[in-house]
Formats: sequence, structure tokens, C-alpha cells
Amino acid sequence: MGNTVDNPKPRTIAVASGKGGVGKSVITANLAVCLAQQLSVQGGSVVAIDMDLGCGNLNACLGVRAPNGSINRYLLDQESHLAQVLTPTELSNLKMICSSYGGSPEIELSGDQKKDLMVEINSLPADFILLDLGAGISSDVLDMFLAATDKVIVITPESLSLHNAFVFLKTVILHYLWRELEREDVLSTVRKNWGQMIDDREHLDIRSLIQRVKVWDRYAAFVLAGLINELEIKFVVNRYQGGIENAHLRKFHRLLYKYLCVRSNISYLGFVHSDRDVLASTQALVPFVLEYPENRAAKDIRNIANLLIAEEVLDNTPQLQLPRESEPISLVTHARTSAQPQAAKEPIKHRVLGDPPPIKLSASLKPSQ
Repeated sequence: MGNTVDNPKPRTIAVASGKGGVGKSVITANLAVCLAQQLSVQGGSVVAIDMDLGCGNLNACLGVRAPNGSINRYLLDQESHLAQVLTPTELSNLKMICSSYGGSPEIELSGDQKKDLMVEINSLPADFILLDLGAGISSDVLDMFLAATDKVIVITPESLSLHNAFVFLKTVILHYLWRELEREDVLSTVRKNWGQMIDDREHLDIRSLIQRVKVWDRYAAFVLAGLINELEIKFVVNRYQGGIENAHLRKFHRLLYKYLCVRSNISYLGFVHSDRDVLASTQALVPFVLEYPENRAAKDIRNIANLLIAEEVLDNTPQLQLPRESEPISLVTHARTSAQPQAAKEPIKHRVLGDPPPIKLSASLKPSQ
């Protein structure tokens, strides 16, 4: 495996969050370790890249204390190739690229720099490359997120994190549509008015925006809605405990459906349970999947890694499968199953915009022991 003729490009997994403090870098580091462990038998390899260019800490999460340079050196033309700053980790088939954490100013990338960077990333000798993006909604974060083959947003099931994830995804969609408007001649009629239509981004309802476009160009509205549906977004819920949190997540799902015009392209990749050992290992600068391999959070991360490696076809009906409140589980997969799904609570009605499909859980899924 690893960037061969049969597999010329690695799978890039961009890991983002609406805000800092949700455990994004910890999730990225431990997922990289699990992927490397699973791929070692097949001769596969993984690279984790810290893309928080102003204040990176992925190396600390991986337990790397002496990085071999940083991505900043490549971006500042101090190294000719990204591979020159690869740093080994405790696992022989896992390498990382550090970001500067010495207080250097954050780098703003030009369009050409981002294109060159993606070329370098795709040329690295690896099967999986994880991009630990910085928090926030800068154009660099948005472009790198959209450039990845797998787009993952880490959230925690509390209101501030969910609000910021909503804003992040809304901004991703608007950024993506704007890029496509500039690229596609068929959308030229929309392009002229798009900037004026999205001036008030803070309170923008993307679904209403599509309806406004539909009034004067039905075909353009159809194309825009289709473009949104092409964005396959996966959520990882960190520090999950169940109970009332399931209600928060269901409400979050309904808001995404109602205001962002998303449909079958949104799914949950996994739930990482809250575990005190995670904090202890993070403070010790050791990935918790290595320090506490049998705890619940470690098993959750391994399940996520297995799903990514298997490239299982996600079941888009229902859109988001959540743990039942009375039976929390460590991971909800979306693999197609012959078992009949169990009915969920009646969804809230949206008279004008239509109803989201009910959120169900496959009957074959059992709680973690």
C-alpha cells in the first residue's frame, strides 16, 4: 500500500470544528494512531499534519517532543518539499508534520500556495493523511476542508459547540457555492446577484436563499441545491454521555435540515464517550488509545478507524442515526443492514420547508459492554 500506481493519491481526511476546545486535535491524533495500527498488517501508512499554522499542538497530542521542523518552513520556502519535515512517531508507519508553536505569526496562504500545498500533501507516501485544521472560518481553513476527500467536523453535544458547528457548516456551504459560481458559466445569472443576496450572512437562511434564486432561475436553484448535496459531511461527537444530549443532537439535525438545505449528505461517523482517562493521557502527552487501549473512548476511536478503512457505503436513510436515549452506544454505524430499523419519535413539523426524515437506529446495533 502507500501511494502506488494502483493507488496514486492518499485519502485526505480534514478534521475541523466550529470552535476550539472540543478535542479536535486529540481526536485527530488518536484516530491517526488507530489507522496506523489497523493498516500495519497490510503494510499501509499514515501521516498526520498540523494545519493550525499559528498555534499548533498536534505533536503534543501524539507525544512527539522533538519535531523535525514544521510545515511553516515549507510554506516560507525554507524547504523545497513537504516530505522534508516529516517527523517519526512511536509507530513506525505513522509520521507527522508539525506546525509552528513558538509564537510565530499565523501564515495566510494565497490561492497558488494552497494548490501547491495540496499537490505536496497528495504526493506524501501514505494511504491516509489527516489534516488537523485550525479552529474558525478563515478562507485557509475552508479551502483545505473542501479540498479533502473526507470532511469531518468534531462537535461536543452542548449548545455552544453545536451553534459554532452550525455556523461553520453554513460558512463552508456559502464558500463552496461561491467558488462554484465563479467556475460555472451556467450559473452566471446567479453570480451577478449572489454577493448582494448574502451580505447579511449572520442571519442567512440558505434554504430561503435557494428559494429566492428559484423565483427568477429555476434551473440555477436546482443546480445550487444539487451542489450542496454533493458535500458529504461526517460528524464525530466527542465527550458523549447520552441522555439529554441526544435531544440536543436531534434539534441540531433539524436545524441543519431546515436552514442549510442539507439532506442525505450529512452523517455521524461516530460517538466518542466521555472518559476521565482521556484527560489523564492528554496531560501526559500520550495518545489515550496507546495508554488506555481498553477504555470506552479508545474502542470508539478504533470503530471510527475501522469504518474509514472499510470505506463502507453510508446508509443515507435515515440521514442521521443517533443512539436511543434509553440505550446509549459507543458508535452508530451507517452500514447497510437487512435488519428493520426501529421507529423513532415523531419529528418536529416544518410547514413551509418540509419534514426531515425520522431519525432511526438500526435494530442490529447493540450497546457497548
